[in-house]
Amino acid sequence: MKLPGPLAAALAAADDNYLIGLCNKGTVNRAKKDLAALAEPSVAVTEEGVQVQMGDVTCQICAPLGESRCSCPSSGICRHRITAILWLQQAQGEETAPGPAAEPAKPTFETLRAYPADKLAKQLGPKRLAAALFRQRSGTGPSIEETSVVTVEMPWIPAAVRLLDPLEHSTCTCHSKTFCIHKAEALLYWQMSRNILDPAALEAARPPEEELDLEAVQGVCQAVQQTLAAQMATGLSRMPAGVCETVERMAALCHTARLPALERALRGVHGEYQAYFARSASYRDTALLTRLSRAFRLAAALETADPKAALDRAGRFRDDYEAVGDLELYLLGQRDFDGRSGYAGTIYYFWEREEQRFYTYADVRPTFYEGKARRRTAAVPWGLPCTLGQAWNCGLNLSGAKASRDRALSATEQCRAVLLGRQDPAQVIPAKAVCTDFEWLLRERSGPHDPEVERLAVVRPARCLPQDYDQVRQVFSIRLVDGAGRDLFLEVHYKKEEEKVVEALEQLARRLRRKPDFRPVFFGLIYREEDRLKLYPIEYFAEWEECL
Repeated sequence: MKLPGPLAAALAAADDNYLIGLCNKGTVNRAKKDLAALAEPSVAVTEEGVQVQMGDVTCQICAPLGESRCSCPSSGICRHRITAILWLQQAQGEETAPGPAAEPAKPTFETLRAYPADKLAKQLGPKRLAAALFRQRSGTGPSIEETSVVTVEMPWIPAAVRLLDPLEHSTCTCHSKTFCIHKAEALLYWQMSRNILDPAALEAARPPEEELDLEAVQGVCQAVQQTLAAQMATGLSRMPAGVCETVERMAALCHTARLPALERALRGVHGEYQAYFARSASYRDTALLTRLSRAFRLAAALETADPKAALDRAGRFRDDYEAVGDLELYLLGQRDFDGRSGYAGTIYYFWEREEQRFYTYADVRPTFYEGKARRRTAAVPWGLPCTLGQAWNCGLNLSGAKASRDRALSATEQCRAVLLGRQDPAQVIPAKAVCTDFEWLLRERSGPHDPEVERLAVVRPARCLPQDYDQVRQVFSIRLVDGAGRDLFLEVHYKKEEEKVVEALEQLARRLRRKPDFRPVFFGLIYREEDRLKLYPIEYFAEWEECL
């Protein structure tokens, strides 16, 4: 039987791995059983290939084999087509002249090689592309096996892809018939592994971020400025309570215009107005004026910004998380908050041992839709055997970690953690990471526009001087002094959600008055207020000396 040249070549090149790639291993095994029991089929060579009649089923086998057809209703490559292919391979083998078996032709994967980088970059998108490039650089990419097909195992998805030549007949464990995102990612890794694709060229082909509608942005920003200017002209004493709803509507407009930074600023203004009308003891005129001026300045800057600057100033609704590999973390502290910006929750602070820098994890929920935060379930991310709060001062190894550019950790289920034993913080935090020079804090840790993770510090003062409680401002403070006499003021404003923090610090102050030489170590957020350098305490460690 004389077969068309392309079909004969396709049959000769198709081994079991290729056939399994077309369908699956179970279908191929079933087809082999059917072949063993198959009576002589009726075969006719046509222009398209070969027509094989097996009982009441007719298969049209052609090249490429993935385009073969069958009269059965199966949408994929069925056992009938595999049986027909196996029978044709067997028939061709019997017709071949006896002699030493020829080496099978090595696959060239032409269609896999020819797939353009810009299409892969566009299909993957910036987040997946950045994660893939990181895995390639760090050596944590997929397992790739190359036979007559390319098998790519990506356990972090999880997915297994079989890339076939031609590419459109590739298969994935997600069962998509199209060129799915998993196939695109698998092809990317294979091309990089074969040096077909230059990662630098791929980085250049990354799709640009979506641009803002500048006309809509300008309209919203003008409305925000007019609204805030009118409120300033009216004055707080004559302000109606309905101003809260007005500010809330402005925040909703910012959300629609994709301006999350301005939306958050306005929700902060809304919180201050609510505190004023509720006659909250923690309300301060200066706090309201600060939030009003920040929101106004941001709206003015967005109104006149060019497209790129507007995109940068607009902020993000949700951080993009990129793969950062495996992390050796230590949970140093946590902070609960119920802010006036419309969000409440807990932020957990980690020290990363290898790179010696901080990471955070936020368990946060919005409260502006429900008036007050409902009771939350404690965070248990990454398959931990306990809540994060119970892992305080414990180490954990985080594999497959993802983090934002501000080093905020993702709670993705693809990331797994192994909880280690409890350790004293002084055994984890190296001495060089404990600040005793407050001039360094002023220079490196107090930038007003720096992200929170860059303003964290572990501080060990030479002296701690408790201050009298400020009845007017309702502020508890301790003056911390370094060896050169420079000041750092630990301050906490008294309010309901800070009650436990103030109680713990009052106990510390009593101990400091009894033992003036007592030197605890503080961990917290550094900031500047007027002409003073200040510290918001997250944790303090009384027995640090004993850990050394």
